[in-house]
Amino acid sequence: MNSHHARPLAVGLVRADVSGSSALEHAAGLRRHAEGLGYQYIHTVRPPHDDRDPVGYALGIAAGLEVAALIVWDLETVGHTPSRVCEQMDLETVVPPETWAASAYVHRDPGHGYPAQPLTELVARHIMQDHLTCRATRCPRKAFAYAFLVKEGKIVPPTSSPRERAAARGLEYPALDELGPALPDGVDLAVLVGVLGKLTDPDPDPDLEAARLDRSVAGQR
Repeated sequence: MNSHHARPLAVGLVRADVSGSSALEHAAGLRRHAEGLGYQYIHTVRPPHDDRDPVGYALGIAAGLEVAALIVWDLETVGHTPSRVCEQMDLETVVPPETWAASAYVHRDPGHGYPAQPLTELVARHIMQDHLTCRATRCPRKAFAYAFLVKEGKIVPPTSSPRERAAARGLEYPALDELGPALPDGVDLAVLVGVLGKLTDPDPDPDLEAARLDRSVAGQR
């Protein structure tokens, strides 16, 4: 079988209003990043300048091509709302290099879905108040309102992780085993990383796999 066609497909999104004069550089960077991750990069989406929803425009094309991932330069490209992309596919950012995995969780309550009408600052603030206890990663409505307020300059996204913010305030942060279910019996981190690696690369480089495992283990400490 031709391994070129066995690789998962990916498209990139470059927005002129975000990338500006760096648009060509960013487009080339998306392709390099995608191919470095093992994707078959097939297209760079450039929404029209007057499109009111450039992220939705890109997602429509990506869904039609049945790609596995959308590649962007940074979270600003998707309005600081990775959850919107992850309802359909993986999101890969170049800066910083992170993977936002497609979520198996989709909120079925329409009251938590994306707003049907364009937002205003007042409506976005009301949504944030009404959905105060929701997590933006699981509530598309809150995520959309949050992204709108970020774009309007009303919210400044944190640059540190929840663990770093807790440490700065002298607060304890839950251990990893308190944040989610443990691995299944008989499966350790090495096995898990190996399986995940083979999903995208049936013939992985042993040295690269060892380095990836070292990084994964270090991240659990």
